[in-house]
Amino acid sequence: MLAPQLSKKTEAMDSNPPISQYELLKIIFDFIGTIFWPLITFIIVLIYRKAILRLIDRAKKIELPGGLSLEAIEEDIKEAKELAIEIKIERKPEVQNLLDTQSIRLESEANKKMIDNGLRPSPSGLDLSYYKDIANTDPRLALVGLRIDFELMLRNLAKGFKIRLEEKEPLSKVISKMLNFGAITTKQYEFINVIFRISNSAAHGSEISRRQVYEVLEIGQVLVDDYLAWLDWGFKKQI
Repeated sequence: MLAPQLSKKTEAMDSNPPISQYELLKIIFDFIGTIFWPLITFIIVLIYRKAILRLIDRAKKIELPGGLSLEAIEEDIKEAKELAIEIKIERKPEVQNLLDTQSIRLESEANKKMIDNGLRPSPSGLDLSYYKDIANTDPRLALVGLRIDFELMLRNLAKGFKIRLEEKEPLSKVISKMLNFGAITTKQYEFINVIFRISNSAAHGSEISRRQVYEVLEIGQVLVDDYLAWLDWGFKKQI
């Protein structure tokens, strides 16, 4: 009874001949590659981790069409705070004195002065607490409103300096013209760009908290203060 079974096993072995040395080596190298490539990749990452992190950081700062920035809003707020401090340091003593002594009166009369001088009034009357109330229910809407207010304020400033603008000229060109003319400083130019980057990011769907909006409004006051001072005494020098 065993002879037929042995015969079948022999036939099965004959139908599956042993693999060649080349095939065996290929299997071994494939196995080694499967083990070692993840290890090699990990070693490369460890060696070049600083360069890789720099590339990731650069990718975060790429701006998409429409002004949407992939950079964290928190980093933009930090940059804006630093610029706000530098703007205050740059202020002329007479401007700071005016703001220290007449800030309440300046804000209460802001829209009246703008209308009297043929400028467009501000939706908030340049009282940024107006946007704090909006932020309580809709932080994004508050920043969109602030952006509109600031754009109007800057176009008024350009008009006061008699800087020729097209009716629908992009704001990026408006502030570039103002910088070249000397109507704003380099620090103010950088500050405006950061504030607008934050508001554009929020408008395009980036998450922003009420606390962050409050911070933007607080540091945005530095630009409003400079505008109010100009409106009180600087505008007359330009007309």
